[in-house]
Amino acid sequence: MRCFLIVLLALVVGTNATFDFKALQDKVRALLRKAEHGALDPIIDAAVKDALAETAKIRRPALQAKQHSGGAMRFRILQIPDLHYTNLALYPCDHKPDAMQGLCVEAYMTTMVAKMLDDVKPDFVVFTGDQLEALHFPQTWLGSLAAVNTYAAEVEKRKIPWAMVFGNHDENYLFANKRVMMAYIESLPYSYAKYGPYGIGGVGNYELRVAAGAASLDLYFLDTGKDGAVSDGQKALLRSFAASHAPEKAPALAFTTIPVPEYNDFNGTGQGTKGEAVSSGVKNTGLFDTMVQMGDVQASFCGHDHFNDYCFLRGSVHLCYDGGVGYGAAYAQGDHPRTARVIEWSVSSTNESIATWLYKHNIKHTNDKYFVYERDLTTV
Repeated sequence: MRCFLIVLLALVVGTNATFDFKALQDKVRALLRKAEHGALDPIIDAAVKDALAETAKIRRPALQAKQHSGGAMRFRILQIPDLHYTNLALYPCDHKPDAMQGLCVEAYMTTMVAKMLDDVKPDFVVFTGDQLEALHFPQTWLGSLAAVNTYAAEVEKRKIPWAMVFGNHDENYLFANKRVMMAYIESLPYSYAKYGPYGIGGVGNYELRVAAGAASLDLYFLDTGKDGAVSDGQKALLRSFAASHAPEKAPALAFTTIPVPEYNDFNGTGQGTKGEAVSSGVKNTGLFDTMVQMGDVQASFCGHDHFNDYCFLRGSVHLCYDGGVGYGAAYAQGDHPRTARVIEWSVSSTNESIATWLYKHNIKHTNDKYFVYERDLTTV
């Protein structure tokens, strides 16, 4: 009997799932005693697939831009990168901000997430990986789900729709398991994250659509794994997304964790600064070329390198970093502000645009906008 997720799975928006891991843990414990590690995956896969069959029944409200002054429609996204939650509230900060007095501990990160949400007032939130610190601070299954609840708490409390991608620190080799976490994340009341196709590489390869009247914006989410390598199956999925939308000529944005190697081509022209080397992985697996070929991707947004927050145009695609916001286990510098990114899609009767700007913690903001897309609708 498959006893991984049980009791209740969300069948309608606003209903959360309850997980009971005792039966699964008993099976795992028995297999570990026998050193039968290879037998674990089929058990996990079967349980996760059962859970996904239930979360597939959930129907979320369509994502819609909101009307603002002057009649324009607007959809604002807050991109939150690299939290690195250990789920230990008193975990000390790696280099607290120079201006900060008193102790700096992980709990302050939740305070700052709340402040960002209240300052920015987003319509949607995207967590772009390394929400957990499970690589250097191993998590159990229950610990990883508790950390998910912690990082999503302020967003869920405000009833803000959100999505996410996994980063290389979100999973260790057994118990902080992406398959388990995504099965749970799909069930959270305001989560729009999806597992995506099973077995193509990674967990959480999916798309979402936002509407503004007759106009639309497509959002693509991709798991870049532990080293930035993207499979042929993942690239084929992205191409299929773009092909299905081709007649509409709608703009699209891509969200990943690990940057593609082409981020190395930044020469200082654009927005933001480069504060460290680009950590793109050893092998170029062609994700940037795929995005160019797709034709609809206007910009790609990533995290991973906490001191990089630049945006620049490389060919036909803008490549944007979003910095890092973590307090606690996330690496940092006292003189470098924690940074997130705001992305805003606007549609009026005459113009459509996508602009982005940086949100720096505890700093007065100028909201200097960098445009990754503009279209004159009077000529369409």
